[in-house]
Formats: sequence, C-alpha cells, structure tokens
Amino acid sequence: LVLSELSMGMSHDYPVAIAEGATLVRIGTALFGPRA
Repeated sequence: LVLSELSMGMSHDYPVAIAEGATLVRIGTALFGPRA
C-alpha cells in the first residue's frame, strides 16, 4: 500500500509520529494550549 499522505500523531506524541513517517501531525494543543 502506497500512501502520499499519512496523518497520525497529536501534540503529545508528534516526535514518534514523525519518526514513523507521518506527513501530517495535529499539534493544536501545543500551539493553543489545552481546551477550556
């Protein structure tokens, strides 16, 4: 299976997601802080 985009990981685990080949990582909490 060949994928051009691989979205996985969030603010708390983005280094692992990048190491595993993610091309999209959600980092909203790292930028904006926790939800109210």
